[in-house]
Amino acid sequence: MKKLVLAVFALLIVSACAFTEDAVTVRYTAPANLAVVPGAEAVSVAVTPVDGRVANRDRVSSKKNGYDMETARIVATNDVVGEVAEAIKAELASLGFTIGDGGVAIVVETQTFYNDFKLGFWSSEAVAEVAFMLTARKPDGTLIYSRAYRAVGMNKEIMLMTGEAAEPALDEALRNAVLQVANDTDLQTALMAAR
Repeated sequence: MKKLVLAVFALLIVSACAFTEDAVTVRYTAPANLAVVPGAEAVSVAVTPVDGRVANRDRVSSKKNGYDMETARIVATNDVVGEVAEAIKAELASLGFTIGDGGVAIVVETQTFYNDFKLGFWSSEAVAEVAFMLTARKPDGTLIYSRAYRAVGMNKEIMLMTGEAAEPALDEALRNAVLQVANDTDLQTALMAAR
């Protein structure tokens, strides 16, 4: 009888956790040693974040139970839209561009920043997606570049669909998306032509 009571108590604790909101801090980690673009220091860029998400603005994921039903929100403790823009700003600076007003105005509109858990037979996986639209304009408003970026991140073989499992997938998706910007030679060429 004592074992049954303990088992029921443990089950109640675990299920109660599924209905408690989780909070994660999504952070960008820069890749090592990007090559500086020759002459980039002569180009000034300002990066502005815009929240273009039409769904899930109040969360970055949702906890799920073993029946693939959402149980509680997983929220970010930091501004994920601002984090995307700051990451892009950091990579442009590492490429040699000068960060400041009066030059090229870059708008980064975050359209998706969300992790979804995929239920498996023995374990589950966290699959996160980060997508944004980047537009660059000269000071006179002339559009010089526009492109959509999208990347995914995964955390495989997880047992509990919680914030702790979602965070690595979100971090990886952010890193992969921003890396596309850092490696976009067409963007670099457009910025250099705006000197």
